[in-house]
Amino acid sequence: MASRNFQWEFLAASLTLTLALIHLVEANSDGDALYALRRSLSDPDHVLQSWDPTLVNPCTWFHVTCNQDNRVTRVDLGNSNLSGHLAPELGKLEHLQYL
Repeated sequence: MASRNFQWEFLAASLTLTLALIHLVEANSDGDALYALRRSLSDPDHVLQSWDPTLVNPCTWFHVTCNQDNRVTRVDLGNSNLSGHLAPELGKLEHLQYL
């Protein structure tokens, strides 16, 4: 009986870890897309300085808003003195509602 409980606990823990990792990968893919945008822009005032690709989650970056699942929903860069072009990787931001 104890062995069966352990198996269920192990299965539940494994499932929880897997779901957490999926969220991290999704957040990271959003971060990769935003970092591609950063590389395509000239940023003389360093407003994108917090856009650090080594961070797990782009939701901590300035000018970025995320939903409860840590997916990017808004990027607000108005009046930031940026120039350049929009990176095609922005199309990978599946939950983006405002740019």
